[in-house]
Order: sequence, then structure tokens, then C-alpha cells
Amino acid sequence: MNNTNQTNQMTHTQNNQKEILGGLSLTLVVAASLVALWRGSFVSSLNADTSRLVGDTSTTIEGNHNNAGVILVPEQVSTIQGAINQASDGAMIFVAPGQYRENIRVHGKNISLQSVGGATSTSILGDGRDGPIAFIENSKFMMDGFCIQNGRGENGRGLAMQGSNANIMNCTFTNNIGGVSTSNSKAQFDHCAIALNKSAVQGGGLWSWQSDVRMNDCKVDGNATGTCGGGVYALGGSMQMFNVSLTNNRLKSGAWGGGLYSDRANVNLNACVMQGNFSHDSGAAMYVLDANAKIRASTFERNSSTGAATVVGANAQFDIQDSMLEADDETIAAAARDEAVIEMAEADAMETGTMMMAVK
Repeated sequence: MNNTNQTNQMTHTQNNQKEILGGLSLTLVVAASLVALWRGSFVSSLNADTSRLVGDTSTTIEGNHNNAGVILVPEQVSTIQGAINQASDGAMIFVAPGQYRENIRVHGKNISLQSVGGATSTSILGDGRDGPIAFIENSKFMMDGFCIQNGRGENGRGLAMQGSNANIMNCTFTNNIGGVSTSNSKAQFDHCAIALNKSAVQGGGLWSWQSDVRMNDCKVDGNATGTCGGGVYALGGSMQMFNVSLTNNRLKSGAWGGGLYSDRANVNLNACVMQGNFSHDSGAAMYVLDANAKIRASTFERNSSTGAATVVGANAQFDIQDSMLEADDETIAAAARDEAVIEMAEADAMETGTMMMAVK
């Protein structure tokens, strides 16, 4: 009789311990979610979903079927791609520090991917195959805190977006065959670095086609391409930059736009720096074709080319205010559009019928 009572008491105690441990595990998951939410802002369309999912503590992960709002890599799923495959719309994937040798694909999903330790301790290196390391297609996507590097092959971009709406935060793209590409997408980059990437032609750092791109507090540094846009290449759409530095980007053999090249893509620069960029022809810092360029409180210095112009516009309209343009030992403040047009018109006699500024 005593043995039976002792057995029942032990069983009851074990059940209580399991309930406590289960509640603690769930509490840790929810806490991790709240910390990650605090680190940065999500794509606006994800806010309501993530708040709802964090509040829903009844969800669990069982086997290969994900009913939860939170997935932990590698604690619950061993690979990032495995977590993406299991994730349903609105899910949040948290990745522990480490090196992940895989190429990831997101197709038609509304999810977020966040590292726990940030880009200095969490890398996606690719698995050695050709193609982009991260490919986002027809998705609403948020990525925060990764270093993506070593993309290989003809299309070895660090990140490629197609038909997507994405917010990329606190990420580094380096040593890829082109840093980032966007096609028919809306993309916002916050506190990101696109550095030391190379491509054969067009857009060593960022290549954009018919996309609306916004960059805030970013660095585009040391990228190279054959021709057109050593740092950034944009065809159609728009390119908006606030507090972005485009430095030491270059064209390896071709012409036009060591820092930035725009073809029918309206450009808006505010508090930006273009420094040390190089082109083999006109437009060491920037070349704008058939588009409008609005420049505010920005600085152009120590850009160089074998041609005459630092910034060139062909059939373009420039609106430049409170900006500094340096050539040789002379610095000119372009305080109004009329003054900038005069400087552009006098910059290079060979660019007839165009508007350019390049004070050399």
C-alpha cells in the first residue's frame, strides 16, 4: 500500500515537472520573439501577423508540419531552407550564430528570417552551386542580421529578388558575383553593407531592373563591374538613398557611372557621399540617362575618370541643392538648379545636347 502511494506521488511530481518545463520552453520562445521584434521594424504588412503569432502560445511544431509562428534553427530544424519549407505565412524564423553552407529559396511566402547574433556571427555561405545564395520570388520577406558571401557562377549574386516586397536589415553582402539584384520588386535596405562584390557587366554591388529601391544608412564600397554602375546600376523604376556612402567602386574596363548608373530610373540622393569612385569614361561618380536626379546635402569628392566629368546627365534633369562638388583643388556649392545646369553645360564640350555637372 505504501509502495503504491509512493509510486502515485512520484508520477504526480514528474507530470508537474513536465508541465513546468513545457511552460518554460514556450516562455523562452515567446521571449526570443519579443527580443527580435525589438531589434528592428518589420515590413509593415508583417506587423499584425507577428503580433498575433507571438500572442498565440498554443501552437507547437510536430514532426515536419509547422503550425507555429516561431521556428528555431538549428534547435528545431537543422537548416535554414528546412525551416523555410515548413514555415507558413506570417512565420518568424530565428537562426542561431554559425556558418550555414546552403543556398536558400523563398517562393510565394510572407515570412521573416532573423539571426540571433547578427551579421558578424551568422553567415550564409552557399553550397558551392551556381546561382544566387538567397533567391526571393513572389514573396513578402524580411531578413535581418546575416552576412551573405561567396556566391558563385554566372548568376552568383548574394541576394536576388524577383516580383517581391522585401525589407533587408543589418545585412552584409560581400565577395559575391554581384552583391544584390532586384527585378520587378520593392526593396528597402536599412543599415546594410554591399562591399567587395564583382560582376562581368552592370551593377557590381546592386543591379536593379524596374524596381523601386530605398536605401537608408547603407554602405556600397569597393565593388567592381565591366561597364555601367560599378556600385549601383538601375534600369527603370526609382533609386532613393538617404545617408548612403558609395565609395571606391569602379569600372574595370568600360564607361559610365563608377559609383552609380541610372537609365530611366529617377534618382533621389539625400545626405549621401560619393568618394573615390572610378570610370574609364564620363561619370566617375554618377551617370544619369533619360531621368531626373534630385540631390540634397550630398558630397562628391576624389572621384576620377579618364573622361572629363564626375557626374554626367544625358537628357536628364538635375535638381541640386546644398551639395558639395569637388574637382582638383576647387570645391563648388551648387545651391540652386540654375547654377548646377551652368556647371553641367560647361563641363564637357563633347556631351552636346546634355545637361551635366562636373567641375574639372
